[in-house]
Amino acid sequence: MPTFEKKLLDLSQISVIITDDSKVTAKQLLEQSAALRSGCSELKSKSVAVVYTDTISFVTALVAFDGFCGALYLCSHESIKSIPKDVCHWPINSKTDCSKSTVTSQNDGLSLPIKTKWYLASSGTSGMPKWFSHGFSDLIRQTRISATLQNLCWGSLYEPHRFAGLQVTLQALLSGASLVVTEKTNVIDRVSVYAQQNVSAISATPSMWRQLLMTNQLHSLSLSHISLGGEIADQGIIDALSHYFPIANIRHIYASTEAGVGFVVSDKKAGFPQSWLQEGVNGAELQVDGNQHLRIKPQGRLDKSLVNRIDENGFLDTEDRVELVKGRVLFLGRASGIINVGGNKVHPEKVESVLLSVEGVLQVRVYAKANSVLGALVEAEITINPSLDWSVLVKKIRSQCKLKLQRFEIPVKLRQVTRMEINSSGKLSRSNINV
Repeated sequence: MPTFEKKLLDLSQISVIITDDSKVTAKQLLEQSAALRSGCSELKSKSVAVVYTDTISFVTALVAFDGFCGALYLCSHESIKSIPKDVCHWPINSKTDCSKSTVTSQNDGLSLPIKTKWYLASSGTSGMPKWFSHGFSDLIRQTRISATLQNLCWGSLYEPHRFAGLQVTLQALLSGASLVVTEKTNVIDRVSVYAQQNVSAISATPSMWRQLLMTNQLHSLSLSHISLGGEIADQGIIDALSHYFPIANIRHIYASTEAGVGFVVSDKKAGFPQSWLQEGVNGAELQVDGNQHLRIKPQGRLDKSLVNRIDENGFLDTEDRVELVKGRVLFLGRASGIINVGGNKVHPEKVESVLLSVEGVLQVRVYAKANSVLGALVEAEITINPSLDWSVLVKKIRSQCKLKLQRFEIPVKLRQVTRMEINSSGKLSRSNINV
């Protein structure tokens, strides 16, 4: 049975985590994790909450406790409030003193590694976070290893306690690559750090990529690998990144905290090929049901808490609505995010895609405004190129809406804003929808 520690030991190339003030190799991670584990025998087979404070300490704990503890809850200071009461808290931090511990591997004087469940929390945007379990084998199912990938230097934009951040961390470390982590929160400062460290691969949500594009600093990077996930990757953002990095491998990843990584699309087109509904992809089977919901039967095990969303054939209702257009399956948005305008269903993401197709529009957030007659109306906040005239651009936006949208989908109000709020999971904040 593979464990995080065993996979790191198997590396032929030394992985490295680079932070603002330190550098740690895979060998050092293994030594530190063994020392940490040897000093906490009381946690063997227990459920443990590992709270994120910094990347190196967090990853050290994951390596130490996978195969040793019964379950790991990957927490932020916020999500720890929602874990079961019987879970032990482990306050890992960079000042943890393991110097007096005896370094041991998991099998020195201990039983064989146990199968640890890894619990990751949903974003909690619609209430308290929900926890979903994964096996380590399922988490690394899509991890790719090659000589080319060993030479990459990944820039981390996600915290590793989240599913997307964990995927980037595992991909970097288990392929023998480097991972650059910075505590800087300003987007321009982050790009500067990535340029200094020669980052060649970045994974981010479409909203985060739009923020990076707005800095006008991406020309300082030489990216060969680009990943998008967490939100709909529309053709506009894919084309924009292709323009900046014409020879880069650009992939958009369909994944969720509850189901894990479903599939990866690498043909630089929005959505995915309709043929995958018949053929499947990477061991996963796909269907579209009568409600236009995408259903997926992944290769790995699904959390038992999802039983109400799994049909008799083992397909999970993703609750993402899709449409079939010219041989592609295009994403419309979450079923739970639909705006009801007088009985007509409006997908905010569809309207956003149309508005983003107007040259000069940089970022858009579409939301519902309560209305006593129709139930709700569609409104939009828009960030534009500061060199453009708002009144002129509004006319172009209105014209595009009339061409591409039905009347009930067209925003009744357009509001210019200087920036969009991105939540802690890297997605466009929709916390005040239906206001």
